[in-house]
Amino acid sequence: MLYYIVYNATIMIWESNILLKFLFGKCTEKETTEVQLWLSESDHNKSTLSHLRATVSSQL
Repeated sequence: MLYYIVYNATIMIWESNILLKFLFGKCTEKETTEVQLWLSESDHNKSTLSHLRATVSSQL
């Protein structure tokens, strides 16, 4: 179970880093493609990006 928690934390860290890069237009073409694929996988992923965008916007 600990592995699962660490694994999920690793995914969350990866997602937040690449999504921040995406929001600021700093992704490579490959990263942009990965984000677009990730977004197409579920409404939850779209909501995650939307929430992050709102959070970042409120901090600027």
